[in-house]
Amino acid sequence: ILDYKSNYLGDSASDYSPIDLSAEMMHSNYDLQYHLYTVALHRYLSSNWMDYEYEKHFGGVFYLFMRGMDPAEPGSGIFYDRPEFDTVLKLDAYLGGKHE
Repeated sequence: ILDYKSNYLGDSASDYSPIDLSAEMMHSNYDLQYHLYTVALHRYLSSNWMDYEYEKHFGGVFYLFMRGMDPAEPGSGIFYDRPEFDTVLKLDAYLGGKHE
């Protein structure tokens, strides 16, 4: 999953450090957003791809904060996470889906 964001956190790439991005992710509820996206994608792939396995095929979630991405500072402005499969199953069940 890849999502681009244009949030303004400051004028320099250092304003888009992992700590700053984590805080912004929580503040803007993007953590909830990507968990819902992950469950939706998991449901889709589970029902449409016969050999699908979350642990094998799901690479994770990237949020690219465009204002903070700087080639001179690799990784700046990039948030990554890969929710634990157990978390995805629990959220799926909570949302009324079938789970393993």
